[in-house]
Amino acid sequence: PTMKFSVLAALLPAFAASEEHVISDRLRKLLRTDMTDRERAMVINKYEWPECVHRQMTALQCKEMIDREILLLNTGVHTTIRSVIIPKRGEDQEWYNAVVIPLFDSDAVAGRNGDGLVHYDFLWHSTGQHVSEEEDSEIPCVEVDPETLEPVRCKGASLEGALTGDDQRPIAGGNFDPNAISSPEGQRKLAEELNKPSVVKEGPRTIGPWDCSGMSGVDCCFMIKHEVRDLDEHNHAIQCYLDYQPGTKKYYEQQYNARVRIFQNHEGFVSQIPYVG
Repeated sequence: PTMKFSVLAALLPAFAASEEHVISDRLRKLLRTDMTDRERAMVINKYEWPECVHRQMTALQCKEMIDREILLLNTGVHTTIRSVIIPKRGEDQEWYNAVVIPLFDSDAVAGRNGDGLVHYDFLWHSTGQHVSEEEDSEIPCVEVDPETLEPVRCKGASLEGALTGDDQRPIAGGNFDPNAISSPEGQRKLAEELNKPSVVKEGPRTIGPWDCSGMSGVDCCFMIKHEVRDLDEHNHAIQCYLDYQPGTKKYYEQQYNARVRIFQNHEGFVSQIPYVG
């Protein structure tokens, strides 16, 4: 996954079309303002690069090639396309302690495979120490730097503050509707989980998956943070990052520019065909 996880993604500089080229009236009419990124990309001749996989290129080699082609193919179109390297998620990344919660357009939890199941990719190396309010509130920031697209640390609500309503700050980072409501079944599941004891146990353990089907992203995060109440070996608490899954309308609406996504494996090579969107 990934997190557009994109709070967890390495996003590189944008390449815009040369202003020396003049867009034709016909092309201007084709580029409607209500177009999806994929539709817009098709007008400018290319929207995926299978050669990056077929030629076994590294992610950087693939990016260099795509950036050159963007400059050639995107002639005169008043839009910017960014090429984006999305690395394989690793425990050495900044927000390794954030559980990624993919959402449907309805803000109900989609899960990794559309079944509402939410996964955490690593072992939780617990110190056996209970989370404090300070560590609990270190959420992945909702806002990002518009230049670097890097996450900026900020403070959110602690679990207790959010559940009691005393703290109106977000409990999770990412993109989501904080007012979304779980289905009756989702609300029932959350109530049951909140009545169970939390886990504080020293040593490494597997956490998740969590069945968040029918839940809003925020309620799913409540359930996860209630269960995992211990600090890890780096003195971090479990956190949540919510985002709309690729293919949903809201996912594309939040993209202020088209992007070519280049997926990188642990060895630095392209792992799947890069595409716009």
